[in-house]
Amino acid sequence: MNHAMRSEWIKLTTLRTHVWSLPVYVVICLAMSGLMGYTSRQSKGIDPVALGFSGLQSGMILMVILGVLAVTHEYSSGTIRSSLLAVPKRGVYYAGKLATLMLVTVVLSAVTAVVSFFFVQSLLGDAGVAADAGIVGRMAGAAVYTTLLVAFSMGLATVLRSSTVTLGLLVPIFFMLSTILNNIPATRMVAQFLPDMAGSLILRRDLLPDSVLNGGTGLAVLAAWAVVTVAAGYATLSRRDA
Repeated sequence: MNHAMRSEWIKLTTLRTHVWSLPVYVVICLAMSGLMGYTSRQSKGIDPVALGFSGLQSGMILMVILGVLAVTHEYSSGTIRSSLLAVPKRGVYYAGKLATLMLVTVVLSAVTAVVSFFFVQSLLGDAGVAADAGIVGRMAGAAVYTTLLVAFSMGLATVLRSSTVTLGLLVPIFFMLSTILNNIPATRMVAQFLPDMAGSLILRRDLLPDSVLNGGTGLAVLAAWAVVTVAAGYATLSRRDA
């Protein structure tokens, strides 16, 4: 397992697209959080907690793309064969790839969540809130949310083996379908159980009155989605030729 993770770390830190994705993710998160915080500071009825993490949802698509490319690049470039020669046990190879990127994601997103929250609260002034145990829990939840989305995306990418097809499914779901369904009263309950919408509840202090999930149960729903796609990815990797 250590050998597999070391190999994945080398890939992550040597491929140019992968290397640049990480700092760009941080910049996007902080820039969007700052923009939302600055433009909302005079507004009434704002949720300062949700605003504190608002940029994370803009940046998370970059981590999703990174997760997809970390898988599909090996198939498009043909390096999957050499990777499986280096780590013949496919389960170990798969676990190493997942564990490496998930570890990087959870650390990076945790730091970004903390910085983003305090940055926005400073912009909100008197409308901001201080960090308490609940806020710290949401900071941790923000990191778990992003990490589970990456795992979900990597599992789906392993099944589909194509960045175009995988992102062609994920981007509309995350940026269109969830928003559309959530804005229609008749389908709002369905929207809450979509992976991105369910997980994002951990970022909010004020939930909608008709919400059937909270931050904790929302993360559990997202975790279930991730388990399903990761398991499907393992089954696909085990049975198909490289």
